[in-house]
Amino acid sequence: MPDEKLTGLDRWILSEFSKLESEVIEAWDKYEFHVVYQKVSQFVAVELSAIYHDVVKDRLYTDAANSYRRRSTQTALHRIVASLCKMLAPILTFTADEAWGFVPGKTDDSVHQLTWQASQFVLSEAERLLWKKLLRLRDQALNSLEQARQAKTIGKALEASLKLTGPRSELQEAADHSETLRELLNVSALTVEVSDNTTVQVSLARAEGQKCERCWHWETDVGANPEHPTICARCVKAVLENTPALGAAKERSV
Repeated sequence: MPDEKLTGLDRWILSEFSKLESEVIEAWDKYEFHVVYQKVSQFVAVELSAIYHDVVKDRLYTDAANSYRRRSTQTALHRIVASLCKMLAPILTFTADEAWGFVPGKTDDSVHQLTWQASQFVLSEAERLLWKKLLRLRDQALNSLEQARQAKTIGKALEASLKLTGPRSELQEAADHSETLRELLNVSALTVEVSDNTTVQVSLARAEGQKCERCWHWETDVGANPEHPTICARCVKAVLENTPALGAAKERSV
């Protein structure tokens, strides 16, 4: 998918990865191998694993195979894995080449035949500020979720329904992008309300409804479709969209 069609989350991770690429290229030029190791390890542990991968599992596993969100995330992941192979090739020579062999759509047999340049994926100033706020709110809400887990109020985050209340300066943009923030928090329900509070307050309750056995979200519409009594309406839609594609794939294999 082209850059302008990607979801906000995918645009954010690609902008973070672009920063990493520029820093690593600069380190390579100075022969600072330890800086390459430190930068890559930090990015993989924090931005890529703790945030992005943790969020997009739901898209990849439960959205319809050809859905907009899933294709957007596949696009971002493909770009990242291809560039990581090139980035690590000078110090993980054989491993990077072996990994490259599994990258779909490659045009060269070896990663060492390629030229690598930083992607220069840059967010607009408005996008950058939005994601700075969303990630700050995420950190605050995650503290409340962890406290609820320790108190045995909830088990997994998907068992929670969160409500954020606070000043317009902090929450107006979050209210406009509440579904993006809900996805970032990996909870089943989220409400964002602008109030007279001077600080952001987080309140937590158990999510209403039943647990969908397919996506594990707690939804009030689980069982609404009698042909799929154990899954939510979103998953029913995904299953129905996937079925024709699966049938066609079976016909082609035969």
